[in-house]
Order: sequence, then C-alpha cells, then structure tokens
Amino acid sequence: DPKPSYPLIVTPTWKTLISQVGTGAEQRKMKSLFAVYDVTATYKKLLPAGAKTIWEFYHARKGAFEAFHVYDLAVFNHDDQYCGTGDGDTDTFDIPGCSTSSQEIYLDGVEQSTPTHYSVLVGGGESSSDRIQFVTAPPEGSIITANFTGYLRMRVRFMHDRLPRELFIRNLYRYGAEMKGLKPL
Repeated sequence: DPKPSYPLIVTPTWKTLISQVGTGAEQRKMKSLFAVYDVTATYKKLLPAGAKTIWEFYHARKGAFEAFHVYDLAVFNHDDQYCGTGDGDTDTFDIPGCSTSSQEIYLDGVEQSTPTHYSVLVGGGESSSDRIQFVTAPPEGSIITANFTGYLRMRVRFMHDRLPRELFIRNLYRYGAEMKGLKPL
C-alpha cells in the first residue's frame, strides 16, 4: 500500500556471455539458468500519505541494501521458474507466485506427478507465496522448477542507494520506483 498503477513494467533479464570469433560468428554461453526481473512501479494520483509510506519503506530497506519481494499485478502463465535446490532434508519449497493454479513441478527437468510426489500448499511461503511439499525430500543438488498460472513473485531491491526526497517524489509520478531484479534464493 499504496498500490501502483497497472501495469508494472516487468523486464526479465538473462546473463549471456557473447564473444565473436575470427569469422564474425558469435559464440554464446548462458551464464544464468533463470531470469531475474527488473520492475518499475508508477503511481498516479499518489496522495502525500502514500508517498510518505513508500519513502519510509525505501529507508527501512536502507536504499538498495535490503532485498524484498514484489508481486506482478496481473495473472500470467509462468514457465521454468526456480523454486529451490534440494539438500536431501528439506521437503517444502516456495513457488515464486501466489494464487497459483495449473502447477507443474519439475525435479531436474523431469515432471513430477501429484499426489505421488508432492502437494501444493496455498500461501504460507515467504511473502505469502504458495508452496510445494514433496513426499520425499529432493536429493542434494537437484533443481526444483515450476510452471504455473498466477501472480509472479519477484525478488528485487531498490535500484538506487542515493535518492533525494524531491527526486524520489517526482519520479514516482513521472518514471516510477525502479527496482533491480535479484537472483532467487
């Protein structure tokens, strides 16, 4: 609160190392298996109390220091979203979304069947995300991903560490609050 104007500007960012060889062809190497999401939230008709709330939230995060989660404002289909890495003991992982449906859960790229392998828990995860609970904890090093329909939860931080209040308030109207996408935990 206050709720930003619809829609958020959500920019998926991948890491690809691109180099050119002598023939002019490109060689590309994927440096990240999953996208991070930069987010810009704009505010129209923001009352002074709303600006104060956002300003205080910015300070509580100590500018760009502390990460937080933000949810997209629209329901979309999301594929290949990172949920976690197995350690052999943990059986519950957050789905990076809330109000999810049509969940497909993968362990090292192999689709798991429900209720044989897992169940979906509504809410209860970090920042109220939905969760997956496996019947047996996934093995150490296994990658858990999900396809789902719902609101995407994105881990971000504020883009700027230094932001004068006048510029902050003005930019909420003109450009929005910019947040840098971070790798999921």
